[in-house]
Amino acid sequence: MATYAHKKKKILEGDIITHINDYGIDIEHRELFLFPREEYTYGGGEEGLPEPGIDFSLANQFIRNLRILSSISDDPILIHLKSCGGEWHEGLAMYQAIKACPNHVTILNYASARSMSSIIFSAADHRAMMPFSTFMVHTGTAVLVGTGTQIQTEYEEAKKADHIMLEIYIDLLQESEPMKGWTRKRIKTWLVKKMKDKEEVYFTAEEAIEHNFADIIFGADGTYDWSSLIKT
Repeated sequence: MATYAHKKKKILEGDIITHINDYGIDIEHRELFLFPREEYTYGGGEEGLPEPGIDFSLANQFIRNLRILSSISDDPILIHLKSCGGEWHEGLAMYQAIKACPNHVTILNYASARSMSSIIFSAADHRAMMPFSTFMVHTGTAVLVGTGTQIQTEYEEAKKADHIMLEIYIDLLQESEPMKGWTRKRIKTWLVKKMKDKEEVYFTAEEAIEHNFADIIFGADGTYDWSSLIKT
């Protein structure tokens, strides 16, 4: 086991800090950091550019990192999530990578698991919410450009994406206490109406647990026991 002095030396040398900040991985503690790249927002891009969310670069890095940790051992993995959402296909690839991971995966949501990041959050074996974090569901936003035929094709693909998203949400809601015994059709009707009424439907951490979108509130009692997040 590494001594405190050895760990401190590694930090001072920049190994751990570099891995976390540049690559989003802490191999020693088996943690991944699913945060948008700050340099996209504050660095080489336009000033004031909004948070990019899930994109191909973040997805590529995340899937590589998940496989690295999985290949090292079968110990649990903790993912720190703070993302506004993002691109459908990239996020779906991440969702499937988590589902396929043989390790027990916990995700901790810091801010708002919403849109695509709500889907990624749903893939974990153990889903933890910070006390003031939220969970948001909605149908995706599609930007369609091209020829008439291309737009029609992309519209049909967007409808397929909405269907997959709804099915994931319905799978979770069907296991919730308030909807126990409900048919999938009834749950879908309830959810679609919510989305039509509000467009974006937010759940508090407590409501997310009630509707089976999350499992625990991390720090609900005012204490933060990190070991409680690592479930096997």
